[in-house]
Amino acid sequence: MKEYLNFTGKTVIVTGGRRGIGRAISLAFAERNANVAVVAGSADGSSILEEIRNVGGNGRYYCCDLGNEDARKGLIDRIAKDMGNRVDVLINNAGMQFLETVEECTTENWKCSERVLLDAPCDLSRQAIPYMKKQGGGKIIMISSICAYREGAWNFSYAVMKAGVSSMARSMANHLAKFNINVNAIAPGIIRTPLTESQGCFSENKYKALIQKYPAGRLGEPDEIATAALFLASSMSSFVNGHLLVVDGGFSGN
Repeated sequence: MKEYLNFTGKTVIVTGGRRGIGRAISLAFAERNANVAVVAGSADGSSILEEIRNVGGNGRYYCCDLGNEDARKGLIDRIAKDMGNRVDVLINNAGMQFLETVEECTTENWKCSERVLLDAPCDLSRQAIPYMKKQGGGKIIMISSICAYREGAWNFSYAVMKAGVSSMARSMANHLAKFNINVNAIAPGIIRTPLTESQGCFSENKYKALIQKYPAGRLGEPDEIATAALFLASSMSSFVNGHLLVVDGGFSGN
């Protein structure tokens, strides 16, 4: 039987790969023999690199302020040079969020969200595409959100940009499919991460209220997004292009 989830010799880039969903994705690929490039804003990547080593993986860490256009210049070239001149999978996961309504959203918040959540994925994808075309194919995965189409009132700029990410994946896929480059997006529901925990989503009272909306009767875990990323990065999804994969315990269908 074909080993669909063996990424030996593949270079996988994960932005925002140090914590939360990105950490789970980084480790999932490291466990499956990928060469994992973790990109994040923190100067210290020692923790995630140690975790990657502990699962027997090979990883490198790149500190980058992804909201800064100058900082992003040449990033994919640097990673490819360090990792065998290949870029097989790019996972645009890095994110941030303001708690705000449309009335509370400032121009500064809007522009910050735009730089991190829209500009960075577009820029890095454009940097990665020449490598994928030269190799004869590749995978680009965007991390969107259920906030893109449901209950985004309290994180307005985030929800709008995540809707843009979903559209970006579809529009890119329409052009890149002929080059054997698959572009898809994942829309997670509420997942247990440092961010959602800091917002109180997993405190007893708020958790009980939130799970009333989730047919699964619980919120999600980072590994459940990582497994979706593995599927979209593997040859199992070779005919899946321009798709938004919702991973939300049934929330969006409720």
